[in-house]
Parts: sequence; C-alpha cells; structure tokens
Amino acid sequence: MDTILYATDCNRNSISTLIYAKKLSETLKARLVVFHVYDIPPVGTSNIRSSEQLKVLAMKEQKELLKNYCLTNLNQDLKKNQLSCEVAENSSISKGIRDRIQKDPVDLLIIGMKDEHSARGFFSGNIANKLIDKNLCPILIIPPEYSYKSIEKIAYASDFEAADIIAIEKLAEIAEQYDAEIEVVHIPTLEEYAAMQQMEWFKELLEAQVPYKKISFHMVLANSIEQGLRMHIGDENADVLVMLERENKGLFATVFNRDIVKRMETLVTVPILCYNS
Repeated sequence: MDTILYATDCNRNSISTLIYAKKLSETLKARLVVFHVYDIPPVGTSNIRSSEQLKVLAMKEQKELLKNYCLTNLNQDLKKNQLSCEVAENSSISKGIRDRIQKDPVDLLIIGMKDEHSARGFFSGNIANKLIDKNLCPILIIPPEYSYKSIEKIAYASDFEAADIIAIEKLAEIAEQYDAEIEVVHIPTLEEYAAMQQMEWFKELLEAQVPYKKISFHMVLANSIEQGLRMHIGDENADVLVMLERENKGLFATVFNRDIVKRMETLVTVPILCYNS
C-alpha cells in the first residue's frame, strides 16, 4: 500500500480518527494525506476584495488550519513523518473527496463515522454510500472516539461468491502486516439449505488462490445480517469488520440505510472496511 487519504472536518471529535489513520499508515508503511473539504459562504457585493482573492485567502487559511490541527494532535513534525496536508473547496464533501481521488488515486480512504458535532452534518453514511458506488478505492470508516489498537482479528462478511476471494486477497496484504487472523463470516438465510457445502467449496477455492494461512471460517445463525455480524464481533472481539459492496445487494447499503440508523449504531462498534466488487 502506497497512499492513504484521510478526509477530516478538523473537529475535536475527529482527533481519535486522525491518530488511527496515522498509526495505520505507519504500520502499513504508507504515505498519509490528511484532506479537508471546506465551503466558502456567499460573498456580499460590497466586499472590497474580489471573489478570486477571497478564494486564495480562504485556501491559505484552511490549509494553515489543517496543518495546525495535525501538528497539535499528533505532536509530530509533519515533514519527517510521511504526512502531508491538502485542502479543497467544494460545497459537497463527497464530491470534493471524489474529485481528489480521481485526480490522484489512493489505495485507501479513511473517514470518520457519523459526527453529530460537525458543522456540516453527519460525516459518513450518505457520504460513504455516494463514494463506494463510484468504485474509487476501499473505504475505512472509523466509529466516533474509537481508540487505535493493533489489529488481531478481522471479520470478513461473506456470501461465498467469487468476488469475495479477490477482496480477501487484497485484505490479506493488510492482515499480514499485523499477523492478524481473517475470520470469514457467513450469516445464512432461512432459504439457504446448502450453506455448509457452499462454505467448503469456497474454502477450497480460497486456499488455492490466497496463500495467507491465518484464515478461519464461521457460520453464524441469526435473525438478520445485522444481528449476526453484531453477535460475531462481540463474541470474537473482532477489531475490524470488512464487507464487499455488490451492485444492488451490498451489505454496506443495508447497514448504512437511514431507516436503520439505530441498529447501525449498535452494530458498528469497530471500524468498517468496505471493498467494491
């Protein structure tokens, strides 16, 4: 992994996510870009400066704000720590992030989860859904005030499809840096009669294609996908939940649906990493 982009609103409640992004980038030996999208309020006609002058001043001010935010909360010299700060003006956070990644691709995007203290509203959910649909890069979403700890167990929610193997192969590159176990988790539906046979087929296919050895398989019986994942995360003390977003049927869209926000809050107690098929 070469580059990680962390998009922040520079809020005090996002400090733990900034620290998580920094420590993750150090473990993965990746360059970290801390990115801030800001919006310029409407300018009155009586203002003595032109709109272009105001834009230049705003960008300079916002970049200084971002640098101070990083320096204050990381207590490190940015130049010595493979970390850079970038800002962009856009009325849409998701579009600002998308434009940045399309301009200069990254290997991983990190955002904070639902920050009710943000001046620009909830900072994930709808933003993440808009971004994951664009298939820009994997997205890692960090819960509010989540403290970084070394990753020991990674729960991968699987439907036992061929696309899962490609995602797990990429995931193994991260797991290897932590010597972490990848737990392939499946929550069978009531109509699914051959789940065990399907799991054995998938296991053989995965072992033939992915050389990483620390992979285990788990079947969780539950009334819903959300409940099954919550049960597994709690029982196994998983440090990260990984999902593969599939067109029209992704777990990610289900978990972050606005209609089940309360269930989402009880489910998502660990970071979520989302790949796009």
